[in-house]
Amino acid sequence: MPIVNGTLLEIRFTESGLAGLVDCPRAVRPGPGQYLIASSQREEEALPVTLFSMSLPDEPLQVSPPLPAGWYPGLTLRLRGPLGHGFTLPREARRVALVAYQSPAGLLLSLTRFALKQGAAVTLCSTFPPPPALPEEVEVLPFSQLKEAVAWADYLAAAFAREHYAELRQLLGNHLQERASLSAEGLILTPMPCAGLGSCGVCAVHTRAGWKHICLDGPVFSLRSLEEAP
Repeated sequence: MPIVNGTLLEIRFTESGLAGLVDCPRAVRPGPGQYLIASSQREEEALPVTLFSMSLPDEPLQVSPPLPAGWYPGLTLRLRGPLGHGFTLPREARRVALVAYQSPAGLLLSLTRFALKQGAAVTLCSTFPPPPALPEEVEVLPFSQLKEAVAWADYLAAAFAREHYAELRQLLGNHLQERASLSAEGLILTPMPCAGLGSCGVCAVHTRAGWKHICLDGPVFSLRSLEEAP
């Protein structure tokens, strides 16, 4: 796994926190749902930071909020990646529903761009404000219409913190069970202090296949694999 230097070129203030623009080699750029581990080597930064892309591969690397408050333009970053299992957007998907629950919708922006590029219609339901860079082709629905969006979609991608999954599952109700053909994936956000090595167990999540590490086996999982987790 390559470890390279990158530079934080720009900081952007958003309603979901600080976002940024990073200059780094193409070899370490993450795909939708994958991540980078970044360290500024500042003394006050005890643990590395997880970075998710909001860009297409041929665009400058925009990273989703929240970034550390102490980061600034020109900061040198040590980067390792790409890490993890990302989203698998079916080539035949034509109705894509994106769900950001208590997490920045920017986490799904890279996937949004891929979906539009393959000709899919895209709808976003988010409890947070939509990111400023959201393409105008995306239909933004109030979160109260979540079930309607799920019923419309042929592919669903969600982003949520591990501690909020039970709430999201309750909000989805029986829609996933009723639509057996719907491909549904979720990006699980949680601290990953071992930086993707799977050695500390802090990010373990229970699935129908047993315990998995979010940093190694995820952070994207089939939502159906989590449905029956105790």
